[in-house]
Amino acid sequence: MSIDMMKEWKVKPSDVMIATPPKSGTTWMGEIVRQMRAYHPEAVGKDVPFIIPYVEMNIPTPDMPTALECQDKMLSPRIIKTHLPYEYTKEKVEQEGLKVIAVLREPKDTLTSYYYHYCNEVFNFPGDFHDFFELVRQDRLQCGNIFEMARDWWQARDLPNVLVVKYEEMKKDTAEVVQRVAEFLEIPLDSKAVESIVDNCNIDKMRKEMVEVIPDDQQLIKAAVKQFFRKGVVGDWKNHFAKDEEDFVDECVRKYFDPVGLYFNV
Repeated sequence: MSIDMMKEWKVKPSDVMIATPPKSGTTWMGEIVRQMRAYHPEAVGKDVPFIIPYVEMNIPTPDMPTALECQDKMLSPRIIKTHLPYEYTKEKVEQEGLKVIAVLREPKDTLTSYYYHYCNEVFNFPGDFHDFFELVRQDRLQCGNIFEMARDWWQARDLPNVLVVKYEEMKKDTAEVVQRVAEFLEIPLDSKAVESIVDNCNIDKMRKEMVEVIPDDQQLIKAAVKQFFRKGVVGDWKNHFAKDEEDFVDECVRKYFDPVGLYFNV
């Protein structure tokens, strides 16, 4: 994957990129922004597909184009997603003003959810959580170092075109986060609209809609999607981590998060 790949993206003022480490609320925030698009005063067309394209990946099906591949066909305001590190998007964000909503999640819960993602029918990881954690120790996770990724997006939080939201804030008060995102994107929402968006973005509705948009001939991927939305709870890591694994993550937090003031308070 080339660090220059984002150079192909032609930024429009209304573009919104959702950037997260994996399993940190990417799809949830994507659906919030997609629902919000209906209230955008300059939106072209009433709706956009449930599946929001990634910059760097053809998912959930191999024939799903990346955002780079279909950018000229996307209706404005365009919504895209990425798990790319900040350095890949730095020029677009800092020099061209690309709007970004970065969602960060407490790392132990992120890794717990990531393990189950590895175990779905597409990745089919054969080991248990402790085998998976060896990949964490060796810095061999598919999308890179989640600690570096979260740290770098957190450090960009003071840019006027970057909004950082914590997954735990979304769980605690979804309506407040919806209102904050709307203000960031300058989309006027009344209380009824906020309530509607919150209701439409609950996990059961998102799971049902994602399964429905996958073609019937992609049964393997349909099965994986059913597992894609897992519990979405805070604190499930306590049911999985051994003490040495907990200590390893705590040391990473001290190394990457503490110096920049990134805390999750959960």
